[in-house]
Amino acid sequence: MNEVDVLKSIAEQLTERKNAAALNNYEVLCNNIKYVNNIFNNGINLLTSLQKRLDEIYKNDEFISDEFKNNSSKYCYFKMIIPRILLNNINIIQKFEYYTKPDDRTNITIKTVGKLKKDFFDYNNLVTSARQFIDSLIVDAYQFTLLDPKEINFQVLTSLDSFSKYATRSILESLFDSNIRTYLEEFRKLNHKKRKGEVSPFTKCNKKTFGEKVDYLFNCLNLTNDNNLKEEIKKLFSFSSEFTHIGYISTFFTSSNALDVVFGDDFGPYLLSTENFNELKYEILVTTIKLFAKIYLPSIKNMLEKSLEQNIFKEYQELIDTIILDITNKLNTRNNEYYFPIIKGLIGSNETINLTCKCNNVTHWSPPHELRNAYCKKCGSRFGFLEFQDNVECILTSEGPVKVIGSKTQNI
Repeated sequence: MNEVDVLKSIAEQLTERKNAAALNNYEVLCNNIKYVNNIFNNGINLLTSLQKRLDEIYKNDEFISDEFKNNSSKYCYFKMIIPRILLNNINIIQKFEYYTKPDDRTNITIKTVGKLKKDFFDYNNLVTSARQFIDSLIVDAYQFTLLDPKEINFQVLTSLDSFSKYATRSILESLFDSNIRTYLEEFRKLNHKKRKGEVSPFTKCNKKTFGEKVDYLFNCLNLTNDNNLKEEIKKLFSFSSEFTHIGYISTFFTSSNALDVVFGDDFGPYLLSTENFNELKYEILVTTIKLFAKIYLPSIKNMLEKSLEQNIFKEYQELIDTIILDITNKLNTRNNEYYFPIIKGLIGSNETINLTCKCNNVTHWSPPHELRNAYCKKCGSRFGFLEFQDNVECILTSEGPVKVIGSKTQNI
């Protein structure tokens, strides 16, 4: 093997890409995406409400902890900064939620199915919005956990330094007053190591890389046993870097001229490449909603415990715990396998069998009762069955008594 052999293989792969392979049910994917996207939507609404309330609360010393109300304390200015960071996060989450909506299949026919085709722009918008989401929320969760003036000085000044190098004069003058421009110049005068995070008189950054910040947060939030999520977040960061930066593989993959294949389901035609795109969208959604619930929201709760008077904090603690529990419960009802007790002989009869999933969606399972159709189209959970003789009316489960489907007893 030499450099020409490798180059030849790369050239063949980049110009003769194989046709896409479908590994999931497109209808279920769309419903799962809608389901998780709605969870995000609810989270955004609750976070927006929280941000507005905090913006008012931090203006009233009666509601703030002693350290944060004391003008001589290093924490004093965080009460001005925190609501702005939250507002920025909300904008980033809203952008991500927009690019992770389910496909609109309204009026899609065999003639218009090309509208569902996904190309480089779709992949790029999805993955770069995901990158901004995980990057921003991890960095800000890190700041919320530390509440260290030098750390946030470093983060903001580093960002301003990059921004100001190309921004127009009118933008710079509208955003930065003379004080911040002076501090930015002082930051630029620091030696290379200090501009990269080594301690200076007014800046520092102990955890410099994305991965280090993730590791730190998992330790602080007692998530050391959740290694799978930690690795998922790091892998998504690396994957999104490919789209965000050079993009050799992503550009060739998403701009391929490979022939597309048309499939169909109860809603109409769709493209094989569209299904592939939605598989990726769904995987990204699941990873990011877990990050939101397990890392970002708990870091906000920890920050509020430090900054608010205890009675006020308890109110917000309950609100955030409710949001986390709601997200967790909804995720736990997704893509599971549930078993229904049913009278023997009902499967295969002429009756339509109503199956209520834990997500509260009702599946009307029509004859001939094919098992491949025994699933929830809302959350993707599969259904199994335990058959009983017709003299059994209910069974006892860990969740209490359950009526056997098809029995003559009243609903329990």
